[in-house]
Amino acid sequence: SVTMSDSCPVYLDYNATTPLAPEVVSAISSSLVTHWGNPSSGYRSGQVAAEAIKEARGKVAQMIGASANEITFTSSGTESNHLAIWSALANYRHCSASSPPCPPSGPACHPVTSNLPHIVTSNIEHCAVTLPLKTLEQEGFCTVTYVPVVPGAGRWTVSSMLDAITQDTCLVTLMLANNETGILQPVQELFSALRQSPPRTRCPLLLHTDAAQAIGKVRVNVQDLSADMLTIVGHKFYGPRIGALYHRADPMVKVTPMFYGGGQEGGVRPGTENTSMIIGLGVACQLVSDNLVTYEEHMRTIRDYLRDQLIRNFKLVTSDEPVSLQAGQVCWRYVDRFCLPNTLSVRFGGFRGPELLSLCKEDIEASTGAACHTGGGVSNILLNSFLWGEAGAAETVRLSVGRDTSTQDVERVVKALKRAVEQK
Repeated sequence: SVTMSDSCPVYLDYNATTPLAPEVVSAISSSLVTHWGNPSSGYRSGQVAAEAIKEARGKVAQMIGASANEITFTSSGTESNHLAIWSALANYRHCSASSPPCPPSGPACHPVTSNLPHIVTSNIEHCAVTLPLKTLEQEGFCTVTYVPVVPGAGRWTVSSMLDAITQDTCLVTLMLANNETGILQPVQELFSALRQSPPRTRCPLLLHTDAAQAIGKVRVNVQDLSADMLTIVGHKFYGPRIGALYHRADPMVKVTPMFYGGGQEGGVRPGTENTSMIIGLGVACQLVSDNLVTYEEHMRTIRDYLRDQLIRNFKLVTSDEPVSLQAGQVCWRYVDRFCLPNTLSVRFGGFRGPELLSLCKEDIEASTGAACHTGGGVSNILLNSFLWGEAGAAETVRLSVGRDTSTQDVERVVKALKRAVEQK
C-alpha cells in the first residue's frame, strides 16, 4: 500500500495521477543499477536490458488481453493518442494513392467523398485528442465530427456515432471512461457493431480508444472491446509517467511513426528505450492483472461511503435541471453501473469549485476537473455532460478515491467540507 502522513491533506485526485506503488518504486530503483545497458547493444549489459523490456512488454500485453508484439512503448498517453491519429491519417493517404481512378463513364466511385480523411470523436474527449484534431482540421489535413453526448447522461449513443461515419472516415477515436465525470462510454457496443457490419469506407476504418482512466479501475480487454488501437497511461494506475499503444496485429492496422531515427520499438517509435520506466510500467500492469477485483471492490466501497457521508451531512438535491443550489446543498449524477468505481463528480451549492477547495486545502487535495485545465474557465466536458448549466458546472468538484483511501480519510474530508459550508 501507499502510505501518506496524517498531517498531509487527504488526496482525492487519483484521476489526475497516482503515486508509484511500492513494488514499482523498488523495481525502478534496482533497475537503475542493474539494467543500465543500451537495449540495442549485442553484448551482455545491453541484452540484460533488452530482456527486461521484453518481459515488461509481456506484462502490459497480458493486462489487456493482447500479445506482446502488439505493444509499443511511448513517452505518454498524449504521444500514444497522437500516434493513433497520425497512423490513421497516413493509412488514408496510402489508400487514396493506391485506389484506381473512377471509370470515365458512369457514376463516380465515391460520389460524396471530400478527398480528405474524416475522423469521428465525441465532444467530451481529453485535450490530448481534441487539440491535435482541431489543429489538423484547421490546417486542412482532415475533417472531424464531434458527436455530442446526451446531456444529463454524459454518454453518447451508438446510433449517433454510426450516423456520423462517412465514406472518408478513417478513424473513430473515443475515450473509454471520462476523466472528469467518471462516466463509462459504450465503446464496446459501438466497436462490436462496426465489426459485425463494417461500413463502406475508402480505407479500412480504425477503431481507437483512450483507456487512460479505465485501466486499473475496471476490466479492460482489447478482444472484448474489438479495438484496433488502445492508449495506456502508466501514472493513472500507480505506474511511472510513460505510456504505451496497443495496435492489433493485422495488416490493416499499420502504425506509422511520427519521427524517425533508430529501429527501436520495431521502427514505430525510435529512440533509446527508457528501460527503468518500462520495467516499472510492467510491474504496475502485473499488479493490475493480479489484483483488479480487489482494487475495484475497495474503490467502489469507499466511493459509496463518501457518497453516503455527503448525503448524511448535506442536503441532497436529486434534480438534474439547472436549478440554483444553496450553501449546504449537493447534487450529482446518479451513480450507476456506467460510472467508474472511484469517481464522484459533486456540485456544492453556494461555492465555485476552486473557492471551496481553497477553503479546505489543509485537509483535501482534489480538483474541479482535468489537471491540464486547472486555472481555466468552466469545463466544456461538464457543460456537455450535465444539465446544470454554467453555474452548476462552476460549482462542481471531482472527488476520486484510490486503492488506499480509507473511511477515516472520507470522514476527514466530509468534516472539512462541512466546516467550509458553515463558514459561508
